[in-house]
Amino acid sequence: MDLTRGVYSEPEDTLLTTRALDYLSRGPADVVDLIGHICSLPGAPRIVAEHMAHAMFAGRPQFVRNAEGRWMLADLTVKPYAATRERSRSHAHSADEPLGGLSYVVVDTETTGGRSLMGDRITEFAAVVVRGGEIVELYETLVNPQRSIPPFITQLTNITWDMVKNAPTFDRIAPDVLRVLEGNVFVAHNATFDWRFVTAEVSRSTGRQLQGRRLCTVKIARKVLPQLPRRSLDYVARYYGVEIPNRHRAAGDALATAKCLLRMMSDLADRGCGTWGELQTLLRGPAVRCQKRRPSGLPTPVTRDTTA
Repeated sequence: MDLTRGVYSEPEDTLLTTRALDYLSRGPADVVDLIGHICSLPGAPRIVAEHMAHAMFAGRPQFVRNAEGRWMLADLTVKPYAATRERSRSHAHSADEPLGGLSYVVVDTETTGGRSLMGDRITEFAAVVVRGGEIVELYETLVNPQRSIPPFITQLTNITWDMVKNAPTFDRIAPDVLRVLEGNVFVAHNATFDWRFVTAEVSRSTGRQLQGRRLCTVKIARKVLPQLPRRSLDYVARYYGVEIPNRHRAAGDALATAKCLLRMMSDLADRGCGTWGELQTLLRGPAVRCQKRRPSGLPTPVTRDTTA
């Protein structure tokens, strides 16, 4: 599987790697000079410098050695890291890739609140892998958030502290999360919310950063279903006749979103939108708004997936 066609993870940039990028942008360098500059260790023993360089650059494909053994950047440009990453993935990100040839992972998270960078944590995680037009895998687990769950969140999700207190913390499930995400396009209903929480938890527990393709089914629904008064999961699922037997729980919402994604992909194909590039062009176009809204009997709970 080509991981760069979807989500991938890489070590987070550090002050030292940022300094190395700047130093090597001027050209290849001997390891002693390189470590001496970025670590302020002039004249370090070569064996020590070699060990430090290998440890620092492990898992970072932008740092390579030339035939003379000097360290250099994989692509010498003014902005080497960004250019190297973009160029190395240019083939995988071809606009001509058919949507049906990609695999997707539909994610839903339940959390203690809406602020991923202000102390809120994941309480439940679910991921549904969609490949070849079919659901091929479901991964779900409760997560110990290592903090209390507000009463209004428990009222919405029915997740209590007693349910999660013996559940694994995110660092324990991180390897499984990375396995199910990598190589798949990240999809969620209001993808920004789930992506923000998952990336924050992965960064906190592994020191790696997630990158890669994302799709938001709310945004797709705005294009495919402009006649709906709202594009919340309740409205989209009802339109397609998809039941949500366990609403506001990660697995129930992720499975419903995956089924809606498959239906929307079929609708996109019927409209002549069949490649990744065509979908991105469609999503970047002006929003289509329903001109006349009719009242509905559907409840409108205040959650992050009720985005219109």
